[in-house]
Amino acid sequence: MLLKVEPPDGWSSQDGRVLFDAEREAERFAANARLAFSLAIAALMLVLSIVIGRWNDWVAMIAIANVAISALSAFLARASVFPRILPWLGVCADALLLFGIGWFGPWLENLPAGMRSALVSPWGAFLLLAVTSLGLNAWRLLVQTVLLGLAISLLIWWPSSANEAGFAIDPRLQLLFSDGSNVTRLAIVLLTGLAMALAASRARKTLMLAIRTARERAVLERFNSAEINRYVLSSNVDTLRNGIRQRVCVLFADIRGFTTLSETLDPSEVVTLLNAFRTRAEQAITAHGGVIDKFIGDGLLAIFGLPSPAPGDAGNAIKAATALAATIDTWSLERQANGEQPVEVGIGVHVGEVFVGLLGDQRYEFTVIGDAVNVGQRLQAESRHLNASVVVSATAFDDAKIGGPGADRWSRHEGLRLRGRSETIDAYAYR
Repeated sequence: MLLKVEPPDGWSSQDGRVLFDAEREAERFAANARLAFSLAIAALMLVLSIVIGRWNDWVAMIAIANVAISALSAFLARASVFPRILPWLGVCADALLLFGIGWFGPWLENLPAGMRSALVSPWGAFLLLAVTSLGLNAWRLLVQTVLLGLAISLLIWWPSSANEAGFAIDPRLQLLFSDGSNVTRLAIVLLTGLAMALAASRARKTLMLAIRTARERAVLERFNSAEINRYVLSSNVDTLRNGIRQRVCVLFADIRGFTTLSETLDPSEVVTLLNAFRTRAEQAITAHGGVIDKFIGDGLLAIFGLPSPAPGDAGNAIKAATALAATIDTWSLERQANGEQPVEVGIGVHVGEVFVGLLGDQRYEFTVIGDAVNVGQRLQAESRHLNASVVVSATAFDDAKIGGPGADRWSRHEGLRLRGRSETIDAYAYR
C-alpha cells in the first residue's frame, strides 16, 4: 500500500523509541502551530470587524472557540496527556468544528443547497489538513480527509428550505454552484488530503531511515573517531585512496609492562584496565584538538593536524602528552591505594610529513604512514630507557616553543639512536 511504511532493514527497538519521541515532538509542534494560526485568524476577524464597522457575535464566538480548542490541544500535547489517543481526538474535533461552524451558523438555512460552498468554513479544511500534516502520520491525515469531506458534503447538499428564486443570479455564474462544480471542489479537498497523506508517509519513511542511519553512524563512531569519520566523509574517496601528503604531529602512547601486568589479572580485569586507560587517553587527547587514529592493544596512535595542519599542532600534542602522563600518574596512585598494581605509560611525539589516506580495496582502513610515524613510535619505546614519561623529538619541541612554568622538567638528549634507524635524532625527555 502507498501509505504503509515498513521499518527499514536493521530497525531496532531503540530506533522505535527515538521515532516515538520524534512523533511526540511533531505533535507538540503541530499543536503549537494550530494555536498560532487560530490566534492569527482571530486577530484578522477583529481587524476586519473594526475596518468594516460591524460586529458579529457568531464570528466572535467561532474565533474564541477555535482559540480555546487550540490552546487546550497545545497544553495537552505539551503535557503528554494521552499521547497516542489525543491526536485522533483532535482529528475528530476538527471535523466537528468545521461542520458545527457551518451547520449552526446563521447562513445555512438562508442559502440554497449548492450555494453553501461559498461559505468560508469548508475552505478551513485546507488549513486543518496542513496543520495535521505536521504530525507526519499518513493514516491520521487520511481519516481526517474523509471526515472533512463528509462534513463538507453535508453542508453543501443537505436539503434546504431557502427560496432559490430569491437567489437568482446570472446564468453564466450559475455553473459555479452546480453539482459538478461542488463535486470538483470536494474532489480538490480530498485529493489535497491524499497528497498530504502521501507526503507524510514519505516523510515518515525518510525519518525512519535517518534514525537508523544516525544510530549506525553512532555505533561506527565507537570504532573510528567522529573527527576521522567527518574527515573521510568530507573528502573524495579516490583522492584518499591515492593518499595525501600532509604535515602532522603524531603521538604514540603505550602502557609499560602491560604483558607482565596482564599475567596477574583476570581477563575481565584486563578489559577494565584497558577501557580505563583508553577513556583517560581519549579525554586528554581530544581536549587538546587531537584525533585518535587507532587503538593498538594497550597503546594508541593520535594525530594532531587533521583535517589541515596548523601552527599549534606540535604544542597541542605535547600538552596532550603531558596531560595524559599526569592523568595516568594520578590513576596509578589511586590503584595503589586500592591495593592494585601501579600503571606507567610511555609517550612519544614527533612531527613530519606523512601519507594520509585509505588502505584496502573492498574494505578501507584510514591510516597515516611515513617516517614521522615510525619515529614517533620509536620515541615512545625510548621513553623507558630515558626513564621519562614523555619523549619529544627536537623538531616537535622547537615547533612548540616550550617555555614558562614546567619547562625545567624537560632535558635534552642528543644523538639518540632509535631502533631500526641508522640516523640519530635529538630529543627532549619529560620527567
